[in-house]
Amino acid sequence: SLKRPYKKKATIIATYDTDLGLILTWLRLNKAISSAGERRDIGNGYAVTVKGKVSKSAIRDLVKDKFGVFAKVI
Repeated sequence: SLKRPYKKKATIIATYDTDLGLILTWLRLNKAISSAGERRDIGNGYAVTVKGKVSKSAIRDLVKDKFGVFAKVI
């Protein structure tokens, strides 16, 4: 069977800029992302687009396990 190629980009959303910084550091430590775009204010929080070295669901799992409800990966 053909494996579906996974998307290399994911957007991470957090309520606070400091939380977003911690999340990005955590993902870099775990070698889950190769780069992160500019952090942007989205009104009720902050968002950043990252380029993943692993699948989006793997990034989502990493973030959810460590930060729980404080971050969202879309």
